[in-house]
Amino acid sequence: MKGKPVLLTLLLLILFGGAKAQLDCAVNDLIPKDTIIICADTTFRLQLPDGNGLVTYAWGNGETDDFIDVHQTGKYYITATDANCSIDDSVYVLFNSLILIPNVRNELLCLNVPASPLRATGQDLKWYTSPTAAAGSPTAPVPSTADTGVFNYYVSQTILGCESPRAKLVVEVIEKPYFHLGENVVIPCGVSGVMLQTVKQKYTSYTWQDGSTRPDFTATEAGNYVLRGENICGSLVDTVTTVTCNTKCVNFPTAFTPNNDGLNEVFRAGAFCPITKFNMVVYDRFGKKVFETKNPAMGWDGKINGKRAEEGTYVYFCVYDDFMLKRELTLKGSVTLLR
Repeated sequence: MKGKPVLLTLLLLILFGGAKAQLDCAVNDLIPKDTIIICADTTFRLQLPDGNGLVTYAWGNGETDDFIDVHQTGKYYITATDANCSIDDSVYVLFNSLILIPNVRNELLCLNVPASPLRATGQDLKWYTSPTAAAGSPTAPVPSTADTGVFNYYVSQTILGCESPRAKLVVEVIEKPYFHLGENVVIPCGVSGVMLQTVKQKYTSYTWQDGSTRPDFTATEAGNYVLRGENICGSLVDTVTTVTCNTKCVNFPTAFTPNNDGLNEVFRAGAFCPITKFNMVVYDRFGKKVFETKNPAMGWDGKINGKRAEEGTYVYFCVYDDFMLKRELTLKGSVTLLR
């Protein structure tokens, strides 16, 4: 209990019966308790019944009133006297400034997942919205998970009528991993690799395809790179493909065999990425065009005007927009037709 001192009064009526108080000489105790525990930051008044002139009091500090105001921890002595006898007694008053705060544990919650009431360990708990809020509640609050962020709650406990300082309980609301490694990445010529990375989220672990656990990874060669992020709210997996500066989306075989055996019957482009623009032309050794297509899925079946073309070497030219390198490329080469 903090702030302005509060006057607490203990009125002792055990030994005195009524307004015409007189001593019971057979009783040795004026004050029934040997120790009285009082909350810190209070003024305690130890009040005896008014003797109405029949009983007189003498406190250890010389005061003679039927009460004494106690401001600090210590032992206090009293002598009560009437016409029949005199009784001496004492009491130890302890100002309890060591009320421990309740035990609390911070909470980590997930976005939009309903939460349970907060928990703390202590006696007669009281919950507050701030460290200085005047009014508290014995009902533990249920944190909202409608938004991410850090939210503070405060709780005290009361022991022997004394309220402890307030313990702070931190609630943090997070969301499941989110990241995007980007579109396909080109490793420029003349460099050792490119850095693949994501912004690290708190409480999230990361694992790459090779088992490394940093939020970044250096890609040194063409291929697929996979990152998995995981926390208490869920997981996410993202993949990015890297290519070197001379990698091409389109490749062509060096030979084909249109002999009706069902194997390697057609000469066509091998494409491993999207192609928005494509044009391929095949010429014989005399420079005559024997085939043309704008569809990368279509190929030459080894026929010219419906007749089987001769075995031998043919030349192709292909112009296409390379999805990886983000530019137009022209490929040319030769292919051997075998029967």
